[in-house]
Amino acid sequence: MDDNDQLEAGGHASAAREHVYGFNRATMWEQDQIPAETSAQLAEFAEIAAALPQALSQLSSTLEQALAHQVLSMDAMTDESDPAMAIGVARLHLEEARGLAVHLHKHLNAARNATAHVISQGADDGQESMPWDQP
Repeated sequence: MDDNDQLEAGGHASAAREHVYGFNRATMWEQDQIPAETSAQLAEFAEIAAALPQALSQLSSTLEQALAHQVLSMDAMTDESDPAMAIGVARLHLEEARGLAVHLHKHLNAARNATAHVISQGADDGQESMPWDQP
């Protein structure tokens, strides 16, 4: 059993957020990354996006189950007084987000496919190639 098996659902969500932030920090100033590395990273993000629709559906089901089996009320920090209405609105947004995640996966996968066969010959040093430098 690895450490991920020990996390509750909220821990996995927090870890995913932290990993994306870490990726953003690690690539902020990246200049020498070759397209193949970018393609591999796009493939990973496409896989994340592919998993999002199920996660969003499960969150929606969790809310539905809470409404059916728990005594719910609203706190004083909102004008909404009906928990069923709040959960209904949340579930509508989750359904919309689910569709957007499907599109996100499609676009990330297309970007990965577009870059998958790009070959880098190394960094361009700004100098013109001489005819004898050509392969």
